[in-house]
Amino acid sequence: MTRLLKLAVIILSIISLASAQIVDTLNTPIGPVTQGAKVAVSWTLLAGADATGKTGDLSATDSTTKNVIPIDPAVPLAPLNYLWEVKVPPGTYFLGLNDGAGPKLSGEVVVKAPAGGAPAPPAGGAPAPPANGGAPPAAAPPSSAAPTPPASAQVSSADTPAAATTSTTTSTGGSTATGSASSIFSGYNVVFSLLGVAIAMVQF
Repeated sequence: MTRLLKLAVIILSIISLASAQIVDTLNTPIGPVTQGAKVAVSWTLLAGADATGKTGDLSATDSTTKNVIPIDPAVPLAPLNYLWEVKVPPGTYFLGLNDGAGPKLSGEVVVKAPAGGAPAPPAGGAPAPPANGGAPPAAAPPSSAAPTPPASAQVSSADTPAAATTSTTTSTGGSTATGSASSIFSGYNVVFSLLGVAIAMVQF
C-alpha cells in the first residue's frame, strides 16, 4: 500500500510539472551586448499551451562562476518577448526563463562594457584629468631670462669706457711732453760739447 501511495505521488508530480510547463525554447539574443543597452529577449511556447496571465522568472547565469543574477521574477509569458536592460557586469552569461517547470536556458550571451573616452575640458577652465588616472600635465617652467639691470648700472657702465679713454689720452700726452723736453736738453749738451772741443783746438 505504501509503495502504491509513493507511486501515485510521483505520477501526480509529473502531471503537475507537465501542466505547468509553458515555455518551449528561450532564444539567444544577438550579441555581444553592451552594458546599459536594452536588448530584446524572446521565447516560444509549447504547442497548445495557454500563457494568458502566466509569468516566468528571468535570470542570467555567469558561465564562469555559475552565479545566478536575477533580472525580473515576474516576466509576462504571453507576449513572447521581453526588453532586457543590461545591468550585469561584463562577461559571458546564459539567460534562463523559469515558467514553473524548470528554467529554459539560452545560448551564450557576451556582455561588454560601453566604449569610454576622455572627457572634454571645460570651456575656459583647467584641463580635465586623463581617463587612465594619470598625473595631470606639469605647469610650464618660469622663464630663465636674466633681469634687466637698473638704469643707474647702465649709465655707469656706459661712462666707464669714456673715463678710461680720457685717462689714457692724458697720460699719453704727458709722456709725449716729457720725451720732447729730454730731446731738447740732449741737443744742448751736444752743442756745448762741440764748442768745448773747438776752443781747445784753437788754444793749441
